[in-house]
Amino acid sequence: MPKMLSLLFVPLLLMLSTQALSHKDDAEAAALAWLEAIDSGQYEQAWEASSPLLKKPLSPHMLERTIGAARRDFGAVQSRRRVSVVRQTSMPGAPRGDYAVLTFQTQFENRPQITETITPHFEEGAWKVSGYYLN
Repeated sequence: MPKMLSLLFVPLLLMLSTQALSHKDDAEAAALAWLEAIDSGQYEQAWEASSPLLKKPLSPHMLERTIGAARRDFGAVQSRRRVSVVRQTSMPGAPRGDYAVLTFQTQFENRPQITETITPHFEEGAWKVSGYYLN
């Protein structure tokens, strides 16, 4: 009987791990699409794709001013490499839920090494960016 149980358990684990990987891929795809909009100056589009957690305190114009000021002297993005993805169920000052914290090493035209951290939040069946930080 234990052998039969393990034969049923292994496919279930494989299916769940594949689903978890797909979920991470979806979170990363949403983050990269949002970053692409920011990189190309499409702040309204980025704002529309954002979580209400980001939209509520920031208008599209405020998003543009805030990120524009933070990245003003950086120049264009030359490369971006994902360093890590960490899943969280809670974030400071935010409701409990499903979050992915993605960290990228990004090279800008005038800044060779910047760490970007972007946090998509899974809500209403989709990943939406709820936070963006530069270091």
